[in-house]
Amino acid sequence: MIVKTGSLYNNAGTGPQIISNQGTIVVEGDIQNNTSITGTGDTIKLQNNWINNGGYTGNNSLVDMYGNNQLIEGTAVTTFNNLQLDGAPGVVKAQAINAVTNGVLAINNTELATDSNTMLVTNPATTAITFNAGTGFISSAGAGRLAWVTNSTGNYVVPTGSPSSLGASVFRPVEIVPNGTGPDTFGFCLVKGNATADGYNINSVDTALCLVNPHFYHRLYRSGPDATALVMYFDQTADGDWTDEGHWKNNVWNYEGLATTGGGLGLSSVTVNNVNDFIPEPLALARKKFKLVAGPDLTIVDGQTAQFNPFIGAASGATIVWTPDKALSCESCPDPVASPATTMQYKITVTDPAGCSVSDSLSVTVVGNELLVPTGFSPNGDGMNDKFHILNKNLATLDLQVFNRWGELVYETEDPTVGWDGTYKSQKAEIGVYAWQCVYTLMGDPTTKIAKGNVTLIR
Repeated sequence: MIVKTGSLYNNAGTGPQIISNQGTIVVEGDIQNNTSITGTGDTIKLQNNWINNGGYTGNNSLVDMYGNNQLIEGTAVTTFNNLQLDGAPGVVKAQAINAVTNGVLAINNTELATDSNTMLVTNPATTAITFNAGTGFISSAGAGRLAWVTNSTGNYVVPTGSPSSLGASVFRPVEIVPNGTGPDTFGFCLVKGNATADGYNINSVDTALCLVNPHFYHRLYRSGPDATALVMYFDQTADGDWTDEGHWKNNVWNYEGLATTGGGLGLSSVTVNNVNDFIPEPLALARKKFKLVAGPDLTIVDGQTAQFNPFIGAASGATIVWTPDKALSCESCPDPVASPATTMQYKITVTDPAGCSVSDSLSVTVVGNELLVPTGFSPNGDGMNDKFHILNKNLATLDLQVFNRWGELVYETEDPTVGWDGTYKSQKAEIGVYAWQCVYTLMGDPTTKIAKGNVTLIR
């Protein structure tokens, strides 16, 4: 049956008003069902709007919406068996009410705009949603979403995109691979734009993350027991280069876990396994901070230099800035030579090609080249000046010897971290003046030096 240029109305009357279709009905206007439509293995081809105010039962039936910019509306939720959306790229099929598909949802080249409603696919087969990558997708606004019941560990690819009603659409699908057989229900929605505008500040990140995608994010929902691998797709040219995923929780974007990168559907992708937390719903592409270690703090003798040797885990092409640039041979190279006249702290900031910046710092302590030696000590066990030792922190080597007034060697060490405790041959040495001699070198200065003096032992 073909209804040319007009609409098909199934209105209530004095008795049961039922359309029972066993063949093909083509309607070039609307279908408005106010009572009941049934069918088995039948086809309804519709050029305008589907308006359901009654009951629809399609047993292995097909509803083919082949017109331009059609609407699913009415007062009753329709459960389609097989729903096919036909049209050229840019054609929109919109929902003004929730709907269900229990067979195959064939999106093809069109946009299914759920708006603030839900399209629930109850068929758990991974082939239950078909689409043409880049031109066929599901968009949502507000609380709208595509929901899909799963019962396997297969790959469920969801062609999420942004509503064309809000500007040029972007096709950025997601894919899940549940860890178990559920049953689970997952919900999917892509939100175009900076998440900060929706209250999810992309500059608020945990200690592991560096950047969050400012171009779009997803709202993902799960009802069921199973964790899942989560694959997020993106266009590297348009969206930037992403290596990780973040989850908005406790007012901060949290690192979602170890990620791997790949591609498919003509796009790049990031995968995180065992995602098990979807509360709250926002998840986004992100970048983890790379490792940066400025290096150990250094001590130099006045007039000497220090070579920096940081570890930089950023990708090639990163920019480097040392601050302050005072007494540095180069402020933008990784390993400058520092020659400060006084103690300085230097900070290195590295920014990778994706815009992720990480900083670390080190200090250069400048000491004089004289030997720092106390003139007395009191080994009485009070915890103050109990040992005689060289005070310099910049010693490279030393040989310290102590002699009594008869010229006997009472103490010797090559360890700058220890000192004489005022004993000789396991006995307390006499109170008095002792002579010392130190042969030493300082850090950064290979010249061997000799110093001599006296120290007074008191108790």
